[in-house]
Order: sequence, then structure tokens, then C-alpha cells
Amino acid sequence: MLKGSDIIDKVVVTYDTGKKIVRIIDLIFDRERNQLLGFLVAEKGLFRDAKVIPLQEVQAIGSDAIVVNSKESVVKAHRVPVIKEILHQNIVLRKKRILTTEGLDLGGLVDLFFDEHSGLVEGYEVSGGVFADAYSGRSFVPASEALKIGDDVAFVPPETAQLMEEQVGGIRGAVQATGDKLQDSAQTTNRRLQTAAQTVNEQLQSSVEKVNRGLQSASQNAGEQFLAASDKELRASEHGTAALVHHGNGRAQLESKSFL
Repeated sequence: MLKGSDIIDKVVVTYDTGKKIVRIIDLIFDRERNQLLGFLVAEKGLFRDAKVIPLQEVQAIGSDAIVVNSKESVVKAHRVPVIKEILHQNIVLRKKRILTTEGLDLGGLVDLFFDEHSGLVEGYEVSGGVFADAYSGRSFVPASEALKIGDDVAFVPPETAQLMEEQVGGIRGAVQATGDKLQDSAQTTNRRLQTAAQTVNEQLQSSVEKVNRGLQSASQNAGEQFLAASDKELRASEHGTAALVHHGNGRAQLESKSFL
């Protein structure tokens, strides 16, 4: 999880050439989806369009630089309609007061924290307010899908204040707790995937064993049938030989009587 203000003024480097091309001026944030969409690298002028870097063009956000695919990753704002609309609205988050819908002042918005991979905003850093940390005077407001940003104030549901009241260790503790939740979620997903893989392997092994047993049983039955058929043919052959011998003896006796 990264802090928005730490991104400002970072140099942008292209991966294909390794060149420094621009610096980050500001973050472009979709307030309705709590989502970071990209970065502003050149403001709009009288005869020029603003230039931006969509988040999907970013390969990595490091401690010293942001790596993008190429210089073509920097585009004019009008080429990305959702970013163009947000820039047109010209909504500034910094220093807005955050209030619950019940009128409780949680502080002035100073910064935001976001996931560097998905761009999802995880929470906000606020200054002052009823839950300000005694050491820094700041607190962490968990991001809410119900965030409503107006001209002067941003509203959050009352449940947000309850979450802040449960925070331990001030803003650092809150950020750490949020990071732990994300890590726990990833670990839970991994465990579920491992369990699913194990179940599939067990099912495959069971199926293979069942097929093998079926083949062995079929082979054994075929062998028994073959032996039974062979035994039957042998008995038939012996019976036929005995009949011939008896018939031959009868003829010999008749001939002997005739001769006499």
C-alpha cells in the first residue's frame, strides 16, 4: 500500500529505452469507484491538452521512480474519456473536511493510501478531528464505497467513525492493520487454491485406481472365461475320442461273430 503524496514529483522512466521522460504532478482519482486511474504529468494550457499516464501503463512504482512501458504510455487526456471527465470536474480532495452523515468531524483530508497493483484506494490520512493521533495529530480513515465528495466536505457513513475508534497505534497502526488484512486475504486465497488442487488430485488418483481395478477385474474375468472354454473343449475332445474307441470295438466284435 502506497501513500499518494510519496508519488508526487517522482521521475518517470521508460522500460524500453531507460530514459527519464517526465515527473508526476498529481494523482487522478475516481471518487465514485474509490479508484486511482492514473497520473497527471502535464497540466492543460491555453493551446495544449493535459497529459496523463493511465495506471495500466505502469509497470512498477518504486521508491525512486515509476517505470512505464514506453514514451507512448504518456497520452493526451482526451484519449482517455474517464480521465478527461475527472480533470474537467477539477475536484480537489486535499484539505476537504470529512464528516460522517451524522455530522461528526473526522478531520481534514491530507493524503490517501492506495494499492499499487489494482489502484484501489484503501483509506485516507486526515489531520485533526476527534480521533487524531496524540503524537502526529493525524488519523487514518478507512475507504468507504459510500464516500460522497462535495465542494467543501466529503461524507462517510457513521460506521467509518466506529472503525476509527477501534484503531490501535494511530495512523501507522491503522495502515499496518489494513496491510495485514490484505495479506490475510491473500493467504486465505492461497489456502483455498491449495485445497482445491489437493481435492482435484485426490479425485484424479481415485479415478485412476478405479480404472485400474476395472481393468484388472476385466482381465481376470477374461482369463477365467478362457480357461473355462479351454476346459470345455478339452472335455469335448476326450468324449469324442472315447466314443470312437467304443464304436471301433463294436465293429470288431461284429466282424468276429460273422467270421465264426
